[in-house]
Amino acid sequence: MVYIESLKSYIGKISDEEFADLAKRIYDITDFICEDYPKHKEWYFHKQLPRIFTPNGEILFARSDEDDNTILAMSCLKKDEEEKKICTLYVSDQCRGQHLGTKMVEASMKFLETTKPLITLADYKLPMFQPIIDKYGWELTEIVEGLYNDRAKELCFNGTLTKQANMDKQGPSLVKKLKDNNLNT
Repeated sequence: MVYIESLKSYIGKISDEEFADLAKRIYDITDFICEDYPKHKEWYFHKQLPRIFTPNGEILFARSDEDDNTILAMSCLKKDEEEKKICTLYVSDQCRGQHLGTKMVEASMKFLETTKPLITLADYKLPMFQPIIDKYGWELTEIVEGLYNDRAKELCFNGTLTKQANMDKQGPSLVKKLKDNNLNT
């Protein structure tokens, strides 16, 4: 059985070297997303990791039963006055379809104290996230072009990244069209 763990719970309980190694192993399973999010590594080590030393951040992860050093899933979370956000959510290919994603999302929502967290994803990843979006009734609320790269639109659920300006520019018809074409397949 795979358990969801909190990186925050290891603060002060293991050596600094062990903590740094664990934090890096958690990051390593998402290193490939730098292709879509070029500043992902910088963000993880300079924003998200320091945030877990405050009440506003958390990094959840799951390890392999067979090998304690193998990280199978992770979720980076931000909770403050302005937003309750799942910043990064990843489940390794070998664990997809085994409900680990659901467990990660539910643990994330528990920390964030909401069932409607802000979450964004590249438009081409929509089919992968569709079951979770449907399960929790998440609502597409914004589409942002060119935010992280020029290859994909960023779909925002349950909140906005750019406030109202982007929606006014693109218009609600674009959101409806995307929902009709992609969310109902």
